[in-house]
Amino acid sequence: MPAPIPPDGLTPPVDADVARAVARFNHGQREFFEERAGILEFDAGLPRAEAEREALAQTREFYGLTG
Repeated sequence: MPAPIPPDGLTPPVDADVARAVARFNHGQREFFEERAGILEFDAGLPRAEAEREALAQTREFYGLTG
């Protein structure tokens, strides 16, 4: 049986620490994060977990957020 789809339709990040951080993002920040993670994974060839960690760092920097 496939995993249930989350209410927002987005798959949670692989890394639990990244998932906790991303859960606090507003809709725009989450969209930015997802776009960056996808670009880093598919265009830059990073493994998904690494792409998500880098996307988290880029999102925090772009929006002036702290850890």
